[in-house]
Amino acid sequence: MIKAKKAGIQHLTREKGFILKREGSNQVAVLLPSVMPTGLSSQELTKMELDTRRQVLYYVEAFRRYLKGMEQCELTMIGPSIGFRETRRIKGKSMIKAEDVLNRKKCEDGVARGGWKPEIHKDTDKMATYMDVKEGSWFDIPLGA
Repeated sequence: MIKAKKAGIQHLTREKGFILKREGSNQVAVLLPSVMPTGLSSQELTKMELDTRRQVLYYVEAFRRYLKGMEQCELTMIGPSIGFRETRRIKGKSMIKAEDVLNRKKCEDGVARGGWKPEIHKDTDKMATYMDVKEGSWFDIPLGA
């Protein structure tokens, strides 16, 4: 993506991302286009939808030109709508801390289990960082969190 940006391909918000090959096929799922919302107005959501869909087309061009093995790639599907990871953080009576995740903390008032590696999203230009949860284990999410 760095070469594509230097060559003048616009609207590439990330240089790194996930390319996941579907087992038993030549299809891949790509997780790259990104925008960071500042609010949730209908105008902003519409602009974000348009921006991310435009990004997809530029990424396809960049893949064809600069990613070995993707010279003949075809776009077959785009997600039905933009997905949000975080737009607001609610301050509860308690908070899940990094050490709770890493130590797989269990709580008497646990209402859910967290087993997926929590993702920390700070910047659209960078991939999320992941906190490790031991395979086969979980941490509790307490009622007040």
